[in-house]
Amino acid sequence: MSAYIKVAVLVLASGFGALSMAKDLAIGSKVGYYDPSQIAPNTSNTSAPSNWRMTDGQLFNGVRMDGVARIAFDSDGSLNNGSYICSGTLLGGGQYVLTAAHCADNFNVMSVQFGVYNNVAKVTSAVEQAYVHPKWDGSLGTGADIAIIKLSAPVSNIQGFNISTTNDLGKTMLITGYGSTTTGSSQSGSNWNDWGWGHWAYNDADVSGRQLDAAWDPGNSYTYFGEEYLFDFDNGTQTNNALARVGEQFGVNWDSNTGQGANEGLIAGGDSGGADFVWNGTEWLISGVHSYGYYSLCTSAGVTPTCDTSVGAGGANGDWGNNTSFGDVSGSTAVYAQAEWINSVINAPVPEPTTWALMLAGVGLMGCVSRRRRQD
Repeated sequence: MSAYIKVAVLVLASGFGALSMAKDLAIGSKVGYYDPSQIAPNTSNTSAPSNWRMTDGQLFNGVRMDGVARIAFDSDGSLNNGSYICSGTLLGGGQYVLTAAHCADNFNVMSVQFGVYNNVAKVTSAVEQAYVHPKWDGSLGTGADIAIIKLSAPVSNIQGFNISTTNDLGKTMLITGYGSTTTGSSQSGSNWNDWGWGHWAYNDADVSGRQLDAAWDPGNSYTYFGEEYLFDFDNGTQTNNALARVGEQFGVNWDSNTGQGANEGLIAGGDSGGADFVWNGTEWLISGVHSYGYYSLCTSAGVTPTCDTSVGAGGANGDWGNNTSFGDVSGSTAVYAQAEWINSVINAPVPEPTTWALMLAGVGLMGCVSRRRRQD
């Protein structure tokens, strides 16, 4: 049986990425950030990405989402000649942003913007330091694709968010990001035609990364440094219920429903690092950090007929069709499993100035190959 592919989403316009079962990074296949454009579940090509914009003053359970960040970065010293794009989320306290490790492991210039509407930001912040999870080595699927960015100064007029410290598997989540867009029924990949806006959708965390690995490769000896949530892009039919059908293929009955109706969506390129939020009754908590996407998971698992709406040429010549179509799957780093590390960073004592210089000089030393697509 062929190994499935996990694709890390980290491009200036792209989002998830893919890895083989051995956790090798698949260059070129990326779909990791939340794809707002795939929010047209039961409406075949009739729901434009503009219907899913996060707009100024918009409230989700009474809460504004200005704390969702658009992150521009590069390793050539300038953001004026094109840059890479990721997403992130402002943490409570206003000085730290939670994002994906693959968004912060190789840069020497970065800008973080909050409340971006029609490409105009309410706040633009410089970056003082990036903290990449110590176990991140470029391998997706280990639960270590998470990083914290320290802003040069606290943001006082944008609401930050607290993290979830509970396992939220099985819960419905609000997914957000500044990535590229498309629709779930499209045969074409995501694009940047709705650039300048963040987008939102809902999806369910159906299965954990370890559950999928155990079903796919029983008795495996993979090393994990955390946990992951997996989401599939449903359109209301069992045919495209990817995680349920893959589970059946391996004799496992996973509790994966057929979606959130017209509110269903999946991340896409550029959504990497963005948040999956859970509502606890009083506030939105950051539960997941967008990490990667599975292209044609059902096809790779031998599920017939396939649950994928668009498979392109099965990856031949880099053609995966629409990597964020109905039946595709994404993975997010589970925040509860990294709560101790997150708190150790944001509550750490302030180092001496000389130490800052050394840390800044080390930013990017964990760069994991060039896997990003530039948007000029």
